[in-house]
Order: sequence, then structure tokens, then C-alpha cells
Amino acid sequence: MNDTDQREAPANGVSIVMAVKDNLEWTRKGIDSIRANTSHPYELITIDNGSQPETTDYLAAASDQFIRNDENLGCSGAWNQGIRAARMPLVCIVNNDIEVPTGWLERLVAFLLEHDFLMVSPSIREGPFDYDLDAYNEDFANRLEHRAFPSELRGIAMLARRSLFDEIGLYDERYKVGGYEDEDMFMTIRSVGGDVATTSTVLLHHYGSKTLSVEQRSNSFDFSAANRAHFMRKWRHRYFWRKFHRSRMKWRRAGIRRRFDVTY
Repeated sequence: MNDTDQREAPANGVSIVMAVKDNLEWTRKGIDSIRANTSHPYELITIDNGSQPETTDYLAAASDQFIRNDENLGCSGAWNQGIRAARMPLVCIVNNDIEVPTGWLERLVAFLLEHDFLMVSPSIREGPFDYDLDAYNEDFANRLEHRAFPSELRGIAMLARRSLFDEIGLYDERYKVGGYEDEDMFMTIRSVGGDVATTSTVLLHHYGSKTLSVEQRSNSFDFSAANRAHFMRKWRHRYFWRKFHRSRMKWRRAGIRRRFDVTY
């Protein structure tokens, strides 16, 4: 367990919030990676969204704070529980199916504190985990000259000050299971005059929506369509801006791919 004294939260300490619904193999990989590669002061808060007993038992033992739900409250509901329980001044919401490099949290915190962005995220690589993540991080950051990508947010990992959620509100719990809640938060931040960014200084490996894929196959309710409909109703007044923004991000990524032969 992390030995940070939670009674005296460090000024830049981070509450890492992870929602889990079964998929124990990937969850264990993600937590093991965080424990092995995080020296920055933190606590790990896991929220169990109605998992089977084996996963529940593992999370209860592996977490600094453990929250158990008898039913799946979705990403938004679970994340909000974690944010409310957070004892650190910064909050980082992460997927369970990730691998993190050495020093990832220090660099992500530094990026947040050195800029005016209200929420930041690392770059992401997906697919087979058949490479040295630390070496790739160094090469990736140097090749892209440690640049930032404003107005881009990766929902795989999102870091913000805890106070942000007091000011603009928590994640919208009308999104069911998973999907659109991260983009909704981005739109909310934009609506209050703030911005987000992705940094090339930190890159995580994402195994690829392991939990969401299972939920889509096993759930008779088409939550993806319902979430999209709710998002479009809520932000219909920003429809043309969002359409232009998505095209602009697509052009930016294509340019980075051509120039540096990488994706982020």
C-alpha cells in the first residue's frame, strides 16, 4: 500500500480515482503498474461498480480507499464518488486497463501546475504492449519537443485540481455505463472560459476499453446511443463549434503523424 500519511495531505498530492467493473486481469495490471511506477505522493481510490467477489476482494486489499457499489453506477457516478472521497488537492481519474511509465504522475502534475489549463491528460498509445514504455516515453517526448496540444483531452487519464469540481460541478451522471462523460466535462470547462490540454511529456499505454467492450456485448440497453443522444441535446448550441473542433484535431493529429511518424 502507498505509505503517504493521508492525515497531512501534501500540497501537490494526488488522489488517483479508478472505477472498476470486473476485468480483474486488466485491473491488476493497471494497479500493479501504478504502484510500481509512482513515487509522487498519492492515494489510490477504487470504486467497485458491482463486480464479482474475486474482483471486489482484490480491490478492497489493493486500495488506499475502497468504495463498493451493489450496482453499476457508470463511470460518471463512480468517478464522482471518488472525487468526493478524495483527500488530496489534485485528482487524477484513470482507466483500469493501463500501463504507466516511471515518473508519470510527477510529470503530469508539473504540466498542470506550469500552465493555465484546468484539466490535463497524457498522450496515449494503444495496441499490443510489446515495447519498453519508459524508453518510448523519453523518445516520444524528445521527438515532439515536449509540446502541448491545447483543447485535447484523453479520457484515459485526466488530472485536475480538486477545487475545479467545486467550482464547475462533477461529472454528469445522466451518462450511463460509459461514454461521452469525458467530452462533456471538456465542453463544460470550455463553457466557463477554461481549456484542457494533452501533453507529449507523458505517455501511457492503454490496452483498449476492456471493460466497456464487455459491457457493450452483455448489456441489452444501448447505452452508447442513449449517451450520444443526451450529449447532443445538452450541447446542441455548440454543435457547429464541436464539428469544426473535431475536424481541426483530426488535421492536427494527421500533421503530427506525417512529421514525426507517431500518434498520441
